[in-house]
Amino acid sequence: MFNKILFLKRKNDFFSKKIINELKRKSRYLRVITTDRRNIKINLNTKFDFIFSFRSHYILKKKLLNNVNCVAINFHPGPPEYRGIGCVNYALYDNSKNYGATAHLIDEKIDHGKIINTKMFKIKKNDSVESLLQKTYNFQIKQAIQIIRSLSKDPKNLQKMIKNNKEKKWSKKIKKINFLNKFYAISKNTSRIELKKKIRATVTKKFKPYVIIHGVKFTYTD
Repeated sequence: MFNKILFLKRKNDFFSKKIINELKRKSRYLRVITTDRRNIKINLNTKFDFIFSFRSHYILKKKLLNNVNCVAINFHPGPPEYRGIGCVNYALYDNSKNYGATAHLIDEKIDHGKIINTKMFKIKKNDSVESLLQKTYNFQIKQAIQIIRSLSKDPKNLQKMIKNNKEKKWSKKIKKINFLNKFYAISKNTSRIELKKKIRATVTKKFKPYVIIHGVKFTYTD
């Protein structure tokens, strides 16, 4: 049983509900903070045993990390080969055969802390950005609940999991939002094969690839 837990999630995130329910059963005190932007300020005087971050926009600062009795853990929607933003997009573009989710300790760098474990699954030929994201989030829920249950039984299990995954390393490359924005741009001279790859790797209900011709932006429509 945990004493005090802080859970960070993003606004209107359906997938967080199952994790929150699990944390309610496993902790005496649970604080949930919803974030909808990256530059939000969080001021806390309470010390927490653990901080869990799931799809949260917030990047933990050193002051908050120092306010944790044990560790802060993030559930990253991608395998260690893909750090930062747009992991699903790049995996589809690269025609990767497998994808997954990574649980890791949070330090002051993005997607950098020690890896607790990964959950991998196959990418199907008909997978899109949205279908692959749905699979990833479902795997993350299972991953998060398994880790929470393990740590609630014995916090020492954390070091055992890290030791079992010590051979897994983060990629040295990290993709940021400005790179993803450029990735959505299609050259007007692109080949048919490249166009097909880019469409598969970028099209969602909310976001679409685009091409700029003579200063005019044309957005892809289905």
